[in-house]
This record gives sequence, structure tokens and C-alpha cells, in this order.
Amino acid sequence: MARHAHSRILSSRSETMDLLQTIARFAEAVNEADDLSALGDCVVKTFSHQLGLPDGAMWVRESDPEHYRLVAKAIRQSSGAMPITVASDHPLILGLHHNPGLRLRTSVPQTPIGLALSMLDAAVCIPFRIKAGLLGFCTLGPRRSTTVAQEASALAEAMASIVSQALAHHLAQHHSYRSTTLMRRTDRLHSLEILAGGLAHEIRNPLTSIKTFVQLTPQRHQDPVFITEFSKLAIEDIHRIESLLHEILDYAGSVPPQPGAVDLNDLVSSCIGFVSASAARRNIPLCTSLASCLPVLSLDRQQIKQAILNLLLNALDAMQDRQGHITVRTALTLQAGRPWVQVQVEDQGCGIAPEHLEYIFDPFFTTKHTNSASDGSGLGLTTAHQIVREHGGDILVESRVGVGSTFTVTLPASADYNTVVAALE
Repeated sequence: MARHAHSRILSSRSETMDLLQTIARFAEAVNEADDLSALGDCVVKTFSHQLGLPDGAMWVRESDPEHYRLVAKAIRQSSGAMPITVASDHPLILGLHHNPGLRLRTSVPQTPIGLALSMLDAAVCIPFRIKAGLLGFCTLGPRRSTTVAQEASALAEAMASIVSQALAHHLAQHHSYRSTTLMRRTDRLHSLEILAGGLAHEIRNPLTSIKTFVQLTPQRHQDPVFITEFSKLAIEDIHRIESLLHEILDYAGSVPPQPGAVDLNDLVSSCIGFVSASAARRNIPLCTSLASCLPVLSLDRQQIKQAILNLLLNALDAMQDRQGHITVRTALTLQAGRPWVQVQVEDQGCGIAPEHLEYIFDPFFTTKHTNSASDGSGLGLTTAHQIVREHGGDILVESRVGVGSTFTVTLPASADYNTVVAALE
């Protein structure tokens, strides 16, 4: 008897260890999932195996709280199609809100949950919940499956709590990404609104020369010098307009990050071109001092352009009605034995009060008045700071009230150390 009891204890311990190892492996796999699709595939595959049900699907509540979106499915025996979305007022969703925990269709056959599971050709539904509510759910089937072992059911519920926490993390990241993307797009459109007059001027000038050429051509079409010279100018102006429109559309558009080789001086010059007309209207000279030895950088051109343009717009706004100029510099430097490039935007504006310096990169913090030229949204410096930090760099600011401010962007360069040293000598 003692020997049998000892064997049962050992067997029980072995089963417990197996369960713990299963849960640990599952938790590791869930944590390694890069996105919701990978997480869904992992969950459906694991639950299908543990419960012995060949078909599975998983829905997740994402940005639209009114719907749950299908993120993964594995259909082997079911003949029905899985809906891409399930509305929040679907009987299954309403039932899961009021009855948390794993649901078996056979235990609730004539209830709204049971009927809803039948419509999805499912035998089991596993909800994923946190205190804030239902984040998603997984169905397993087909519906003709009638039994699920009690141990497997308990294990699935334990795993569901792991999935719930992972889902909460992924959804928080997703919402944060969407918020950041929306904020940056809003900031870009706000910048274009500020620059609209200057950009129109940049387009109007070349259009004037093209119009003149077209108007004079009927009278002077036999003048070879006129045709040659003006047609050349017209083509150059057309290319100028095309280039400007391309820059505007790229800047205003919503595109995924696209890192690539970037000539920083060329990028800075493009940014200055964007604001030059606005600066000229206010009689603010734009001075440049661009280093000739900069290495090519690996950056997202449009993102860094947005950051630098925001600094230039901030400098223009800081000038208000003051006399002075804005200076833009680029430089190559060594810090802690590593090569870096710098972009510096210096204005001779009103300056920033010392008590405000620690807040200037916070979202929606602004010292601008509502009647200022740009009616600041408080997003420009925040966006610039985020973009630069995401590229492994930093922004520093020095400012004196009544004297002006200098913003220095420092970005990592992949240039060879000896090459940088030689360039600096």
C-alpha cells in the first residue's frame, strides 16, 4: 500500500511538473509574439492541441471598440466561414461580458451563448479579460465535439490569463503607436498650414515664367534664341514645381518608416527651402553653415525632415516681431569615441524662461499666444524630440530670455572612426 501511495505521489508530482512546464513554454511563446497575428496563431495552435479540437479562431478588440477583429484561424474540419469581425452587441460578446470564464456549448445549449457558438461552428469559447473588460476571445470546434477533459479545461483557463495580459500589452502598444502616428500626421498638416502662403509663393514664381513663355511664343516662335532660352527656363521651372509638389506630398502623406541613405546637408537645405518664403515675408534672414565632411546617414528622411522643419518653424515663431536672423549649422563631431553629426538651429528670438525649459518637449506644452502667426499646437517640439530619440539621437536646448535659443540635434553616424578624425583635423 505504501509503495502504491508513493507511486501516486510521484505520478502526481510528475503531472504537476508537466503542467508547469507546459504553462511556462506557452508563456514564453506568447511573450515572443511580435504582433497580434503571431500571438493569435500561437494561441489557436496551443489551445487546439491542449483541448483536442482541430478548428480554432481568435478575435481581438483593437482600435474600434464596437468590433472584434479576426486575427488568427486554423480550420480543418469546419465547413463554415469565420466572420472577419464580430460586433460588440453580438450575443456571444454580451454573454461573455456577463459570464466570464471558459464556456462549453453543451453546457449552455439553448442560451444566447450556446446558439452563438453553434453559428460559429464552435464547441468551446475562451474569453480573454482584464478588469477593463473583454479584450478578445478564442473559439474551438467543430461544434459536434462534445467533451473536453476537466484537466484540459482548467489548463486552458490558466493559459487564458496569460493571453489576457499579453493582449493588454500588445493593445497598449498598438494604441500608443496609433496615437503617435496620428499626432505626427496632425503636426505635419499643421506645419503645412503655417507654410501654405510661402509654398504658394514658391509655386507661383515659376508658373509666372512658364505663363510668360507660353504667351510670347506665338509672336516669337521664329526667334531661335528666345525659344531655346525660354524653353530651357520653362523646363527647369516645371521640374522645380514637380520637385516641390513631390516634397509636399511626401511630407504630408502617411507612409510607414523608410530608413535609407540620407545626405543631411541636402535634407537641411530642403527644409530651409520650405520655410524660406515665410522667413522672407517677415524679413528674417536664414543663414547657413553646412559642414562639407558629413558622412551619409541611415535615417528615415521624412521623419528627420519633420523634426528639423519643426525646429525651424519654432525658431521663426520665437522671432515674433524682433530684428535678427536664424542660423542653421551642421557639423561632424566625436563623443565618447563615437562619430555623430549635429544640426543646430539658432534664433535671436524671445528666448525660453528657465522654468519652462524642462517642459518644452512635453505634448501640448506651448508658450505661444493664440494670436501668434502659427497659433502653436504644442506638438512640434514633442514630435521632433520623439523622432530624434527613435533614431538613437538627442536634442539639447540652450536659451536666454531676450537673447534667443539654440536647439542642437545630435544623430549617430556609422562612419569609420579614423575617417572622422581625419575629417576633423
